Amino acid sequence: MSAFLIVCMIWGLSLVVAYDLLGTGIPPFFLIAVTYGIGALTIFSVKAAFVSTPKIGRNELRYGVLVGILIFIAFGLQTVGLEYTTPAKSGLLTVLYVLFVPIIISVMIRKLSVRSILFAAIGFTGVFVMSGAAGGDASVNIGDIATIVCAIAFAAHFITLEKCSSSLDPTNFTLIQMITATLVAFAISGMLESGRYDGMDLAGSWAGLAFMGIAVTGLGFFVQTAAQRKIPATTISVMCCSESVFAMFFSWALGYEMLTLPLLVGAAFVVTSTVLSSIYEKRELIDKKGVFLR
Repeated sequence: MSAFLIVCMIWGLSLVVAYDLLGTGIPPFFLIAVTYGIGALTIFSVKAAFVSTPKIGRNELRYGVLVGILIFIAFGLQTVGLEYTTPAKSGLLTVLYVLFVPIIISVMIRKLSVRSILFAAIGFTGVFVMSGAAGGDASVNIGDIATIVCAIAFAAHFITLEKCSSSLDPTNFTLIQMITATLVAFAISGMLESGRYDGMDLAGSWAGLAFMGIAVTGLGFFVQTAAQRKIPATTISVMCCSESVFAMFFSWALGYEMLTLPLLVGAAFVVTSTVLSSIYEKRELIDKKGVFLR
């Protein structure tokens, strides 16, 4: 679980990095295409380094394409939203999937643990409290709406990933996801953003693009895919609440936001929900397997 929390920290920082990259003139869907392309190359390198990795199977290909499309929808909407809102507000609205995950699962008539719902409620309360730190303007713009829809897509992504990943090789499965998201993003960018390519500064943005592609996309989603072979979607979604805390922190540290009491109180709620979720998951694995699976 510690590795996945580090990934959440990286994802929090990624909102600030993506915000800056968009400011250099890179269009949102082209940014998605490049970062996921780099992510695919990263995963392919991991696959090539381990000769024991099996060949890509039919189910890995089928489910990888499905999850890859969900990833594109989620991150595409989040990145478009960043053109109109701040990194901190984006982080706050994105983790609304903590609420949407149990709602979607309930619609699917899946039995939920009372403690899982409680932890999600604590995390969502923290997000609600922190929303007061996003600024004095309480209005909702198009970027906020896009980010809320992206949260629904992320919730669907978490649930689908849990259902699909248990019997699939995580390297192959993640690679197909990355390739799918890259191809879809390039296609959408070519249709909608070709007129904005002349204003890009790719040479000056290489460090940010490398960070987004290797750490955020490739390695980040590989860790998530591997983690969801053992950890339920509701628990993963609660742990990801910490992404909003990290997004707030990095946004404040780099001068995008002011450090306020609602920020600190909300962050405390989110961290509490994450810690409780981690403890519960550890006990659940001990009860079911007789050993804590790392």
